[in-house]
This record gives sequence, C-alpha cells and structure tokens, in this order.
Amino acid sequence: MTALSPPMPLHQQLLTAAKGNRLWLAAYAALLVIPWALIYSRSLADGCLVLICLLWLSQSAAKKQWGWLKDPLVATGLCAWLWLLAVVSPLAADRMDSFSIALPWIRYIIFYAALRYWVLTSKESLFFLGQMLAAMLAFIAADTLWQYVHDVSLTGKLRAENGRLTGPFDNVKVGIFAAKMLIPAMGLCFFIALMKRSRPWIAGGFGLLVIVMTTIMLSGERTAFCSAFLSLLAAALCLAYFEPAFRKFCSITSLLLVVVVGYLLLTQPWVQVRAGEFYLTLQNFGASDYGQLYKAGYLLGMENPLTGTGLKGFRALCPELIAQGKIISCNLHPHNAYLEWFSEAGIVGLLLFLAMLYTMARLCVQTFKEQHGMYRLLPAFALACLISNFFPFMPTQSFFSNWPAILLWFCVSVSLASLNMLERSAK
Repeated sequence: MTALSPPMPLHQQLLTAAKGNRLWLAAYAALLVIPWALIYSRSLADGCLVLICLLWLSQSAAKKQWGWLKDPLVATGLCAWLWLLAVVSPLAADRMDSFSIALPWIRYIIFYAALRYWVLTSKESLFFLGQMLAAMLAFIAADTLWQYVHDVSLTGKLRAENGRLTGPFDNVKVGIFAAKMLIPAMGLCFFIALMKRSRPWIAGGFGLLVIVMTTIMLSGERTAFCSAFLSLLAAALCLAYFEPAFRKFCSITSLLLVVVVGYLLLTQPWVQVRAGEFYLTLQNFGASDYGQLYKAGYLLGMENPLTGTGLKGFRALCPELIAQGKIISCNLHPHNAYLEWFSEAGIVGLLLFLAMLYTMARLCVQTFKEQHGMYRLLPAFALACLISNFFPFMPTQSFFSNWPAILLWFCVSVSLASLNMLERSAK
C-alpha cells in the first residue's frame, strides 16, 4: 500500500496556487505587511494599500474585467467620492485641504474591491491571513501586558505619562488597534477551528480572545473595550438565537469574558480609575469634551446643511463656535463618524455614508440567512466588525485620516472578503 503524503503546509499551498500570478502574490504580500506597518510605519501601511489598489486596477485592465464596479458598496463609495470632489471641496472652507483629502480617498473603496474580488478569494489566503493576525495579536498582548506590569514594554516603549498603555506603538492606540483587529481575526480563527474540528484550535481561540480583551481593558482605552465587547456580544447573541448548536459555545465564551471583566474591575485600581472616569463622562456628557465636539459637529452641519464645511473644515471653523460662546472646547474632528460626515460633507454626504453602511450590513445579513450551522459564524463576525467600527454613539477617530482609515478598511474588507468561502461553497 502506498503511503499517503503528508498535507502540504499552508504557506506552500499559497505559493503553489500563486504560481504564475506574480501580481496576486505581490498584492497578498503587501496585505500581510499592512497590519505590522500600522504598528511601526504609517507611510509604509499607506504605500502597501496603494500598491494593492494599483495592482488590482492593472489586473482589471489587463483582463478587461470591471464587473466589480457594480458592487453596491463600490458604487455608493464612488458616488460619495464624486460628491466630495465635485461639490463639497469646491465650496469648502479650505478648498485645497479638502481636495487633498478627497482626491485620494477613493483608494479605500478600490482596496475593498481588490480584497473582495481578487486577493482574498481562496480559502488558503484567508486561513493564512487569520493565522498571521492571531500571531500578531498574541505578540501585541504579550508586549502590552509586560508594559502594564513593568512600565516598559518588551519592545522598549514606556508607559504613557497619563497611565495608559502603548504596547509596541509610539502613542496610546494599542487598545483601538487590538479591538478592531480582534473581530476579523477571531472570526477566521474560530471558523478554521470548526473546519478542522480541532479542540486545540478552539482552545487557542478562547485563550487568545481572553488575553486580547484583557489587554484592551488594561490599556485604558474605554471606547476600544466597549466596542469590542459589544460587537462580540452581538455576534454571540446572533449565533445563539438562530443556531442552537452554538448556544453552549456562545454561553461559555460570554461567561468567560464577563468573569474576566469582573475580576479586573474588582482587583485592578487602574481599571477602576478608568471606569470611574467613563461613568463621569456619561453622567455629564453634554459638558464633556466629547459632548462639546458632538455639539460642534451638529452646529457646523446645521450651518452648512447641504455641502458641509469641506474636509478638514471642522478644525478650521470650530474655534469660531468658541468665540461665539456656543461651545467651550474644540479638536480636529467631531470624534463621531456620522457627525463628521454631516459637518464636513453635508446631509447628502451623510446619506451616502449611510448607504455604504447599508450595503455592507445587507451583505452580512443576507449571507447569514443563506447559511446554516457553522457557516453562519463568518457573517456573524462580519456584522460584529461593522458594529465595532460604526456603532453610532461611540467616539471614533477621524474617518478621513489615513491611519484610522487604513485600520478600519482593512478590518472591514477582510471581514467581508471572508464571506467568499461561503459564497463559493454554496454554488
């Protein structure tokens, strides 16, 4: 009897599948670099994203395949881009600043299309990416937890003066980075575990989830923790309600997270301090910095309801509201994506933004309805990713600044592209 050859390692499967397709291999390599580049070099991350876009456009032109332009998210994104270019920027408070942001913004839409229709269309490419993201999150958690104990991370970064953690980053954004990356990583890792029917994989997924959530909570980033917890809870409830087979899995996961959160809240003074500050912010939200920024975003939107102030217009006009006595503090943006679109792109821009969100949510919900059993896990986590990034009452980074935008579109695009496995299996 001929002995069966051992299964080919995943990275070799990828190289074999990519043989003769150097453009795809270059794009996939650039995709793998982006999460690490977001830690160490913003310009490298943006360069990799632009490279993927250029390679995708080159591929589309060479094969004369432009059907991806009919994708609902791409179509609405193009409309939003044209609105920013043709209407908002010419009437902006600072036209050159607005044009400088609006013109290259289309790269995020092209990046989504590249991942959805080219870079992440195979099971192997998604599985390898999921494993890489899990390894990266484990590294970040170890580095950040070491900093929590010793005030200096394994990579030599000092804890911030205000007590918040930085991990391997140069400033306090490890929590939001881990919170956003966690959702697509966990979706892929748990799906891999169920596909392999591997208890070690499932246990490893549980362990990573708990460690990363602990890291986010100890980082001191309240919004990051709340967004991650809320989105994971939404995925668990969705799966438990529609799939009885998942109820034990979801119950154990939810209980484990609640126990960890309760333990940290009872035993860690730093967590108690941040929780107290969070409570005071909610109790006096209108007078808080966030409340003042929300109010400024609304007022500037109402003063320019059709076209808004233009991109970067908030930072230019917000000080005038202080001078008029309408608010008492300002910042570079409203810290809320919906108010940022309203104040800087007007009601039309806001409606186009809502249309983009609708197309993404509709895709997740439709895919969830079409699948059964374990195959509902990926659309549930994709929907959780949307909640994590677009929950309307959550303070956010700027939608138009490149670091947070790259992070957002990477996570959303990977989550939506993961549905490719389900669509192919359904055919």
